[in-house]
Amino acid sequence: MAVAFFVCGLQLVFITTHLPTHLEICGMDPSLSAEALATIGLFNVGGLYLFGWLGGRLPKQRVLGAIYILRSLLMVAYFVVPPSPASTLVFAAAMGTLWLGVVPLVSGLVVHLFGPRYMALSGIAFFSHELGSFVGAYGGGLIYGAMHSYEWAWKGASRSASRPGCSS
Repeated sequence: MAVAFFVCGLQLVFITTHLPTHLEICGMDPSLSAEALATIGLFNVGGLYLFGWLGGRLPKQRVLGAIYILRSLLMVAYFVVPPSPASTLVFAAAMGTLWLGVVPLVSGLVVHLFGPRYMALSGIAFFSHELGSFVGAYGGGLIYGAMHSYEWAWKGASRSASRPGCSS
């Protein structure tokens, strides 16, 4: 769970920290960054409820795995299509739905596997999330600072090719 939360933090904080600059480099209107982040927040509310509900009906570890797979596929899809406001907002809505849906699943898994007495294990997993967040924000900045491009950072996060029409 700690490794999964590390990846979660890396992906999510990398997006919130570096997506605005990436969109600026791609020539997008600066307000698109704010719209994308607001869309993520809006869809996050429904995603939390949806995945909490699904975790009560399906095996939590499978739902959790599906979230991570879907996130990776979304990142690949987003970075292989030409950049546009529409593709950015669709990406933001989809990522927002998956954003923090892992929290009720991890908490439920801890209770299921270890019992409520060991809920502090969720805190250890969340600490790992924060380490991943640091790596996502700082690592993306290091890559951009060294290469003056986000291309390798996005490739590392999504295993995709460089984005058509945008030399970030």
